[in-house]
Amino acid sequence: MASFYEQPSKSGLVVGQISTPRINTPPGVIIHCAQLQPTDRPIEDRYSVHFDADQDRLILGVYDGMLLDIALQSLRNADRLIKLSTGHGGSETAEHISQTLPQRLLHCEPESTPGVFESVDKEILETFQKDHSIFHRKSANWAQNARLILSGCTALVLDVDLSKRAATWANAGDCRLVVGSSEHNKTGSVLFETKDLNTGTEEERNRIISEHPNEENIFVGERLFGRLKSTRGFGDGYYKLPKGFPGSGQHRRYIEIISRVERPGKIHLKDAYAALFYGYKTPPYITARPQAGTYKLEQSDVVIIASDGLWDLISSEDALRTITSGMQSNSSNLASYLIQEVQKKCSPADDITILVLAFDS
Repeated sequence: MASFYEQPSKSGLVVGQISTPRINTPPGVIIHCAQLQPTDRPIEDRYSVHFDADQDRLILGVYDGMLLDIALQSLRNADRLIKLSTGHGGSETAEHISQTLPQRLLHCEPESTPGVFESVDKEILETFQKDHSIFHRKSANWAQNARLILSGCTALVLDVDLSKRAATWANAGDCRLVVGSSEHNKTGSVLFETKDLNTGTEEERNRIISEHPNEENIFVGERLFGRLKSTRGFGDGYYKLPKGFPGSGQHRRYIEIISRVERPGKIHLKDAYAALFYGYKTPPYITARPQAGTYKLEQSDVVIIASDGLWDLISSEDALRTITSGMQSNSSNLASYLIQEVQKKCSPADDITILVLAFDS
């Protein structure tokens, strides 16, 4: 039995059309995948499917690239208001993490997963800092390394020991994993689901406030410093890099470097520094440390892993009801079926990536 891994095609997607890549699967396992790019903006979601035959271990992942979607969001800077356009971010970090993280996890025990998340993100930050240290020569890949700092992504990974159907999950962000049963979820019963970790979650806001006491301006307009809804993820180094000694200007220097690789036609971070980093005191404000746990899957269970583009439009319960309907109608791709049913009720505005996992009866 061979090992394999699957990742999105480099050829891109057709706007408005559902892509249904065929996924290689080990015996007894069903994996359906579907992606939708609803706008002309290149899709920033990524997914990965890795299987190691020697360990009988399957790792599924969904990675949501974080575009800073604060179109015309007003941010107060002293007594004046400035308006910023969208466009910071991109898919570079999601691409990198979808290739790097699962491979690292396969070389570690599942209980080490949170530490692997943090170490991979730490490497991104340290590589960038090394590129711009007075003690090291800038690497040939400095621009790409800077893009991994400029962009960011959330990540949700499911690691399954197929011999026991013992699953370890780890969530850094607001992708969501939902478990139901093909036998018992006709009413949309959720057996297990992860929490969305972003500024819309009270638990997450309280965590950040407790980690940064006496800082009153962390949340602006229900976003982190008015910029990001995500509070966990990889990259987004401008809210992780050290501030430096008072008067050293270290963080501002880093932002000036990052601005060199920003896309043209947008307001660069360095040009809005005072407005964006007015409250930057005790970084990091974003962490790659995931919430993680274990779950014992049953033969009849069905698992949905999807980016927030789906969960903005449908509840976990309704998603499970839809998957059940797709099973009953013998749909050839349950992930695509779910997107099609969502489209009948509303028009998605954000990228959607879905992986559905089930077991042959």
